[in-house]
Amino acid sequence: MANNGDNKHLGHLFFEHMKTRPNAVCQIDAATGKYESNASVLYRSMRLAQCLRQFGAKPGDVLALHGKNHLDIHIPYYAALLNGMPIVGVDPMFKFEEIKKLFKLTKPKVAFCQCEHFIDAVTELGLDTKVVTFSEGKHSIQNFIREYDDGDNLETFRPAEFDLDKIYLWLISTGGTSGVLKIAAFKHRPWMTRLKELRKYIQIEDSPRNTPALFLSPVQWIGGFYNAIAMPLFNLCKIQTSLQPTTDHIVDIIKEYRPISALFGPSMLDSLLKHEKICDFTSFNLVMVTGGKVHKELLHELRKRIRPDAIAVEMYGQTETMGQVFSLEPDGPLGSCGKATDVHQVKLMDPDTEIEITKPKVSGELWLKGPMFTEYYNDPRETAAVFTEDGWFKTGDLLYKDKNGYFYFVERLGMLIKYRNYHVAPLEIVEVIRQHPGVKDVSVTSVSNVFDGEHPVACVVRRPGYKVTAHEIKELVADKLSYSKRLRGGVIFMEKIPRTSAGKVARAKLKHIAAVAYRE
Repeated sequence: MANNGDNKHLGHLFFEHMKTRPNAVCQIDAATGKYESNASVLYRSMRLAQCLRQFGAKPGDVLALHGKNHLDIHIPYYAALLNGMPIVGVDPMFKFEEIKKLFKLTKPKVAFCQCEHFIDAVTELGLDTKVVTFSEGKHSIQNFIREYDDGDNLETFRPAEFDLDKIYLWLISTGGTSGVLKIAAFKHRPWMTRLKELRKYIQIEDSPRNTPALFLSPVQWIGGFYNAIAMPLFNLCKIQTSLQPTTDHIVDIIKEYRPISALFGPSMLDSLLKHEKICDFTSFNLVMVTGGKVHKELLHELRKRIRPDAIAVEMYGQTETMGQVFSLEPDGPLGSCGKATDVHQVKLMDPDTEIEITKPKVSGELWLKGPMFTEYYNDPRETAAVFTEDGWFKTGDLLYKDKNGYFYFVERLGMLIKYRNYHVAPLEIVEVIRQHPGVKDVSVTSVSNVFDGEHPVACVVRRPGYKVTAHEIKELVADKLSYSKRLRGGVIFMEKIPRTSAGKVARAKLKHIAAVAYRE
């Protein structure tokens, strides 16, 4: 089928752009110093895409991706773009039960992962998912290519053709107030619209070399999905690392590679600004800080440390909104996350009456329209709950606007806890703590943290006759759930959980108790 301009997808853009600049360095692993050109990345991606076709994968078949940011991690990602395979990222910190939940919902055709333990999850679920590992062994990616490489000349290879309004592009996991895993599903066309808009504002240098940019996002984050394709298309070289991105390591990367842009969470930025080596930010043209409500002093210090012509801003966005919602305003007031743009229509609504708020400095729930997720994958009930009949997306976040049009994040309406850039569902932690025989009742709330956003707190009622300790509760959660869900806010033992007359947990009261009570 011949392609026309309206049916071009991200795979086409990647395929065409990489060919125009074959010798430019596409990616560098700062842990090893190894690097790879556009030509090499494109060749390996096409070869793997061809093998996936021989294996039987078709547009619409889901590809799961799990692993560290090494030079192989995005080859299956690009192959999936070329083949029209929706990609779901698997948190490298996920444990067995969390992997099973994700795979039960998304049912991947093939899963590229760091090691072979995914096979057990697939087997228990009764799926026919093909597991391919980045490590050596029977299921290695090298063996997969050897098995399915048909030897055809890749000169005739072309990206798959499909309907951009029917095939999903990305499936990105996100938390919900219900505690049930949700997958934000994105079609191709909204992202093509978003990229076209961005190209109006980003000047792409006409140079045979790619400009270095810092890439720290793991595979399951919206930033990881987006930047993996946006950086090559904007002639940026991904500076990533296959090692744990500690503060010391990132400082060394910045000093050696002098990246022009980066996306930091408040905690990491604070560590960098306080580092004894005095991290130099003068190479950056753009530093965006995420994490909800960024500490004003932190952003003020950052602005003092960059060049006068560079941009350092707080960014507001969600997975569902394709990340950034508002404009970048480097000269705007501290604490603001920008102004409305032509990309999204936005309005603030009273959460109780759903009447639009027009007065300045009055908080309301942010509703918006524009390029965003299509639905929650295989979950029509959750999808219907967040969209109005006329297509407005209810973000669940409270913001206010000042008289000059600057928006300010206030807090989340729901019970969802956000630790750094991770969404933590309290009910998931509750389910784990309830397994302890010494726990009679439990609820999970959070306390604010300047740099991490929020820390989960467990409020526990002991069962008579048991001497369960805070250490036991913390260890249970750490053993069952991933690193981001640990009880960093501590444990509070109480005689009873405060509840409403209807028997529901009085969450506002519980949150107040957690803020003032002794936490172990």
